[in-house]
Amino acid sequence: MTGYAKLCSSDDVPDGEMRSFDPGDNKILVVNLGGKFYAIDAICNHMGGKLVDGKLKDNIVICPRHKCEYDVTSGKIKKKAGFFVQAFSGKCNDQKSYATKVEGGKVYVDI
Repeated sequence: MTGYAKLCSSDDVPDGEMRSFDPGDNKILVVNLGGKFYAIDAICNHMGGKLVDGKLKDNIVICPRHKCEYDVTSGKIKKKAGFFVQAFSGKCNDQKSYATKVEGGKVYVDI
């Protein structure tokens, strides 16, 4: 861990929306839920789908490729891809989550 890195302005991610950022070697999805910011890996670990292109429903992001569902507050998988999809393409796992903090209108992520 390298510590907290400034990722964006809090205004860059409106309430109820998500954005993807690329700090260094990481691709991180930032979600604003009621003014609280959450961060998980932006690329689905199942088949490499860009989660920012998926749908956000409450605290769940749905991968656009195979519909895996992740809780953005924890990175935990809530719904895996179907049996046949996983049989041919591998298992869906939890997404890595990152601690966040907001200071001076800027969002920082512990990478």
